[in-house]
Amino acid sequence: MSTPEHAPTPPTRERTRRHSWARVFIPVALILIWLVGAGLGGPLFGKVDEVSSNDQTSYLPESADATQVQKLLGEFNDSDAIPAIAVFVADDELSESDLQTISDAVADAPSVEGVSEDVSPALTSDDGKAVQAFIPIEGDAELADAIDALGTQLRDAAPDGVTVYITGPAGFSADLVAGFAGIDGLLLGVALLAVLVILVLVYRSFLLPIVVLSTSLFALCVALLVVWWLAKFEVLLLSGQTQGILFILVIGAATDYALLFVARFREELRVTRDKGAAVLAAWKGSFEPIVASGGTVIAGLLCLLLSDLKSNSTLGPVAAIGIVFAMLAALTLLPALLLLFGRAVFWPRRPKFEPEVVADEHGMRKTGLWARLANLITRRPRVIWIVTTLVLLAGASGVLQLNAVGVPQSDLVLGASEARDGQVALGEHFPGGSGSPVYVVVAEDELQDAADVLLADDGIDGVS
Repeated sequence: MSTPEHAPTPPTRERTRRHSWARVFIPVALILIWLVGAGLGGPLFGKVDEVSSNDQTSYLPESADATQVQKLLGEFNDSDAIPAIAVFVADDELSESDLQTISDAVADAPSVEGVSEDVSPALTSDDGKAVQAFIPIEGDAELADAIDALGTQLRDAAPDGVTVYITGPAGFSADLVAGFAGIDGLLLGVALLAVLVILVLVYRSFLLPIVVLSTSLFALCVALLVVWWLAKFEVLLLSGQTQGILFILVIGAATDYALLFVARFREELRVTRDKGAAVLAAWKGSFEPIVASGGTVIAGLLCLLLSDLKSNSTLGPVAAIGIVFAMLAALTLLPALLLLFGRAVFWPRRPKFEPEVVADEHGMRKTGLWARLANLITRRPRVIWIVTTLVLLAGASGVLQLNAVGVPQSDLVLGASEARDGQVALGEHFPGGSGSPVYVVVAEDELQDAADVLLADDGIDGVS
């Protein structure tokens, strides 16, 4: 005899089994996908230098004369060597023997790996206390290693009492590379430590900060994987400045989105015992705010594409890619991890199942600073937005005093810089711009006219 009231039972059990299977499979699949992506992207942290460029033209506008001239110089010279300037300085006038020793040392410079054969003769200053020589470094050489080896060899060969500096474009580029070396790891470590401390203080949990930071790190690894290959195929330009901003931006954004999701998840755990239902409700409640926030940031970053300054225009798409993966990690990896751990993620302060208390809280008028502030905004919305607008306008008034003339090349490195010290020494004994000569490109039949104009300028010492 059939029992109609029991007819729905088998379908219900089937749905439960299917639901349980999906509840296990989907989170595990998401975690494995992110794990594979992070496994491929993580090793690229040590290979960023292979696809990044710290060339000076990478920070200049496309329309700048210097950028255009740099492109044209390749038509005059098949070599992509970067000039270094060796400066030999003594307190007293150099003797003939000293000058010969320096000349021999300069002539022997090509024996250093990475140094070009096209080395200039040693040029003595008018006061006889300094010598300079132009020593090109091959473009495919490890710049920092070549500069270090060249400096060591020249110092060993220099006469006693003579100080040797390696400066010029190659010297400054080597100092910039050294300045950026390790800074990304330092910035990343400091950012992670700061976030860890804040999370521990806010949630007073041991596992939750690890889950949130793991979400941020996985987002960064996958974002770097995509950016690295796009830079490899020259779809976008990656510089030391851009990669540093990318690292901090992704960690910060992914952490913010994760905190929003965690807050929703914790609220839901107070009204349901089912961690799967809590994750789903938290996802529905967080999706729009996270996408709206990330979308706004992406739109703002892509506005940088309109900038004529290359360092800005290249930053836009790189940072936007980072924000995309920060959102994806917060909406896929984090829910999977929270579903895996459930209430245990908040240990030792696990949220209790207390729907009655939550209902009472929703029905009463809360007290406290933030509650009073929320009530004030509700009562006086017009006053609040007017005052806020005035404050923002006052803060933005500083843009009227913006000084965008930039800084000299010698001030780009704040710490110890042999290239900067060499530039100072060069300026004391030779014409000020001899370390960084001006390149002027003109039509061949205008050569003499251009030379006459240049020589008529008080700031030009000579033309060759």
